Amino acid sequence: MRLRPALALVLVAACGGDDTAAPIDAPADVDADHDAALPIDAPAIDAPTIDAPPAALALTSTAITAGGTIPVKYSCRGANVSPPLAWTGGPSAPGYALVLTDRTNNLIHAVIWDIPGTRTDLPEDVDKVAEPPDVPGAKQPLAYDNQTRGYLGPCPSTTHTYEFALYAVDANPLPTLTLSNTRAQALAIITAHDTAMATLTATFTP
Repeated sequence: MRLRPALALVLVAACGGDDTAAPIDAPADVDADHDAALPIDAPAIDAPTIDAPPAALALTSTAITAGGTIPVKYSCRGANVSPPLAWTGGPSAPGYALVLTDRTNNLIHAVIWDIPGTRTDLPEDVDKVAEPPDVPGAKQPLAYDNQTRGYLGPCPSTTHTYEFALYAVDANPLPTLTLSNTRAQALAIITAHDTAMATLTATFTP
């Protein structure tokens, strides 16, 4: 069937020869800047908690300054009582031990072990007995005179250097260590079980 000229003209006009699409009005509530992302409220994310390593074990005294001098009171020229000591930091430990050594001649003066892990100090003038009641649970062998239990302080003829060494240990009571052991034997067992150590060093001049 032949199309009438008027109808054909209408069809050609409807198909259009322009490749550009007619603009479409965007809805009023849509941002014209399509490159800008709409803000999204992200849920809060807690940063992971990282446990800091424990502080190093530190030994101090209100009577003795590290690198300083030991007062006469804590020597054989004075009352010869043990000085007050305290400690902080270090790993959790079931017990502690303390050793006093004359570093000038490497003589072990005194030892105390099985100090409870709940303690963070030793009082001044710990009782000079095998099991001092002022430090329940602790034990003390004979001091360097082989007669006195517990602390015996500096007694040199010239200036000597002394070291108070605190050991955190992994057992309490320390296995195989008894009151019949010598100071050297006690130190060997203590160091076989230590997990941390702190020292306080000072000098004494007669």
